[in-house]
Amino acid sequence: MADTLRHYVDELNSEPYAKGMIVGYDIYSLDRKKTLASYQENKTFVPASVLKLLVTATASGLWPKNKRFPTKVYINGKLKSNGVLHGDIELKGYGDPVLTVKKLEELAKSLAKKGVRRVDGQVIVDDSYFDNKRLGAKWMWDDEPYDYAAPIGALSVNESTVDVKAAPSQPGDKPKVSVNPSPEYVQVINHAKTVEGKEEDLTITRTRLKNEIVIKGTIGKDYKDDEHKDHHYYKEEISIEDPARFTGRVFYDHLKHQGVSFNQEPQIRTRKIDKHAKLIAKVYSPDLDKILKKQDKDSDNFIAEMLTKQLGASVRKDGSTKAGLTVIRKYVHDKLGVDNGFVQKDGSGLSRLNVISPHHFIQLLRAVDQSSNRKRFISFLPVAGVDGTLKKRMKDTPAEKNVKAKTGSMNGVNSLVGFVKSKSGERLAFSIMMNGVYKSKYAQDLQDKIAVTLAKYPDIQDPGPIPDQKKYPLSSKLDPILNDKKYSRVIKGAMVYSTGGNKVLYEHNAQKLLTPGSDTKLFTTGAALNELGADYHFRTEVYQNGKIHNGVLDGDLIIKGYGDPTLADKGSGHLLKGPTLAQMASDIKESGIRGVKGNILVDSSAFPDDCYAPGWTWDNESKPFEPQISALSVNQGTLRFDYRPGEKPGKPIRLKQMPKTEYVHVVNKAVTGAQNSKNTLKIERERGKNTIHITGSLPVNYRNGHTSTTVEKPYLYTGYLLRNQLKEQGVRLYSNSKILSDKTPNDAKLVKKYYSPPLSDIISYMNHYNDNFYAEMILKTLGLEKKNNGTFEDGIDTVHENLEGLNVTSPFDMMDGSGLTGYNQFSAEQLVTFLAAETHESAFKSFYQSLPVAGEKGILSHRMQGTDAEHHLRGITGFMPQQRALSGYVQAKNGDLLAYSILTEGYSQESLNKLVDRFGAALSESDK
Repeated sequence: MADTLRHYVDELNSEPYAKGMIVGYDIYSLDRKKTLASYQENKTFVPASVLKLLVTATASGLWPKNKRFPTKVYINGKLKSNGVLHGDIELKGYGDPVLTVKKLEELAKSLAKKGVRRVDGQVIVDDSYFDNKRLGAKWMWDDEPYDYAAPIGALSVNESTVDVKAAPSQPGDKPKVSVNPSPEYVQVINHAKTVEGKEEDLTITRTRLKNEIVIKGTIGKDYKDDEHKDHHYYKEEISIEDPARFTGRVFYDHLKHQGVSFNQEPQIRTRKIDKHAKLIAKVYSPDLDKILKKQDKDSDNFIAEMLTKQLGASVRKDGSTKAGLTVIRKYVHDKLGVDNGFVQKDGSGLSRLNVISPHHFIQLLRAVDQSSNRKRFISFLPVAGVDGTLKKRMKDTPAEKNVKAKTGSMNGVNSLVGFVKSKSGERLAFSIMMNGVYKSKYAQDLQDKIAVTLAKYPDIQDPGPIPDQKKYPLSSKLDPILNDKKYSRVIKGAMVYSTGGNKVLYEHNAQKLLTPGSDTKLFTTGAALNELGADYHFRTEVYQNGKIHNGVLDGDLIIKGYGDPTLADKGSGHLLKGPTLAQMASDIKESGIRGVKGNILVDSSAFPDDCYAPGWTWDNESKPFEPQISALSVNQGTLRFDYRPGEKPGKPIRLKQMPKTEYVHVVNKAVTGAQNSKNTLKIERERGKNTIHITGSLPVNYRNGHTSTTVEKPYLYTGYLLRNQLKEQGVRLYSNSKILSDKTPNDAKLVKKYYSPPLSDIISYMNHYNDNFYAEMILKTLGLEKKNNGTFEDGIDTVHENLEGLNVTSPFDMMDGSGLTGYNQFSAEQLVTFLAAETHESAFKSFYQSLPVAGEKGILSHRMQGTDAEHHLRGITGFMPQQRALSGYVQAKNGDLLAYSILTEGYSQESLNKLVDRFGAALSESDK
């Protein structure tokens, strides 16, 4: 069996869309208690939804099958004999993960039966049983509108979603849209159109951080759903903001339906229920086992996250994901014997911070099989060809009905873990995990092929021996580094190429797709220099719209951006001396404008799409390395805080904000702590708002520090700072003047254009200091200049075209310009092919000099010091959780210029930086 399965994996290398996949599996006989086949079984992969098995094992191991979760309703006030309640109705959730609208209807009926007819108070909702963190660690912002990433709360109905249906009308008209439940809770913006035919091309999504559903595209007037032929509508489940308020609104609708009226349309208020409130009724969830069956068969992320918090609340009296994960880790380690060498950051597997090995799952399955919980656990799993996420897979094969397994899939990830009964009746446990998946079809095909083979076992053919791995000139030097047992759980890909000798000197998993992190900037850099030129300058324009009378502009002042990343408010702003708002204000005054009657208009229309790239994470939005990307942005869309402790413990910290602006609201509650106390200072911006909270404490003997935070809508921020600079110049703005976002009118008069430093300087700064903002502004500018559309997508298309011209043609995923997204997947071979080809480009000198040098300034200043790499190795480092990379050039001792790349990801107790530095230092010692 072992050789057969390995041949299946090796066959992937002949398929362009599959050769980038990284595969690991472990096959174990539960009857003979022995491993039958394994490959990369200890490498730690991003697992996706198979991680739910840890929740399943813990919940079913700690709780009885009939455990249920309540939702309760109270009244707080006096109920008169005439049915008037002088007080509030209060609804409290205890984390029922499958709370239905029907259950809320039951509670509404209970109140009506108690005689409540009119309420002069409010509907109070209490979801304090869980914490208020709605999303998992490093979930992606662009997943938020959809049901699989719905917000988590202890009081959540319909899994925090609404059903949106779009039914065709007459051609040329908008489709008919319905929302359920509680359509009043959301606003629908319908830009879609009905057309002739049967086809559907609709997009239904939700505006970031709003309960605003946007529908675009077309639907044929004769449309029928493929799966449900009687459905003449398209349906999407869309998540909502604030699940407790949403539940309260649905409950209120049912109260009205039961004849309960309110003196006024109530505002649904969130707070803990009053201790004097009287319990009126309660409803319960289905039994736990029905919930777990739905979780695993349907791969329901919402249930997994709710149960994770339930475990924290039940066992540790803390309804947080962190507490729940502590319970899970303790149970699977102490009770089931699963090794600790994995990382779990959520319950559902949606976070890309999760990493775990195929062997960990075999340990879990073996332990469950030995327990009294075995049949119960297996009953939750999808059955091949029968139900759940395996309903359509492995039909009419020996695996049908014999394979019972949990699936897991998301971009770049696919897994299958479970049990199979072989042809001989032997019970097998298997775990198949794949990362670097470019097309999921090939991953699922391989999983099904392996599962069918297991179902046929032992009736399988011997395909012959596995060929030996090829040796390269640097194998003896580099293999011991990559094969170091301290990094045995880490997936690695590497390649070294002699640009002088035109030959490969080393490769290890070179074609496998891994997460490159900031090494993505190499592709962005090359495309920008090749397509725009080293002497390209970004521009910003200032216009006036109206006439000047006696020094007063009777109209608007306009600033229009085209993506200059160097724009600052005043002074140098950054290391690069780009244009400043202070200079613009001075020039506006010099042009004869002493006052402005109209508004300051900010025009950022050159970049028309989202402010965040696909795959950026919600919990980094206030961090300076994840600013919003706008065509008009000043100070990189950030502001800075300098801080130091107060005079003595208990006093507020001393804080300086730069620049000072009314555009943000700062709430400073940070205090000075005792000498040598822990530094707990936090500076965070509320999502979607420009309110910045400063909390925690600084020890009294702390010297000083600084940090930056991002702003929401940086184009408006630019307008506010320009207004401040105009005031400093003595330019009067009338009291009714506003900062507004709008396009520049065609008849506006140009005051002056401003230009950035040359692109070569900008790229050098970007690469030396790993600046994500610069990379994304450059990427969108590539789209603007080459495709006439400043979007992420058009910028990436330009990069792709540049790479194709350099013979980088094998498939990869690129979704941003900086490498901040977890969607990006490159291989070491692709990076090295590009680096080698770039040496023949006219812009190579600028490209080469833009890369940091080991032991010198920039991100490599403290790396590889005291080795042969110091002063000789150039490269960009990739840095993400559980991931490190290093790619660039190194001058070998024989004078040859080597192009190299090493990509690593997975669990390690040792520093991954040390691994990639050892690799770089060894290359510098090479005389090949």
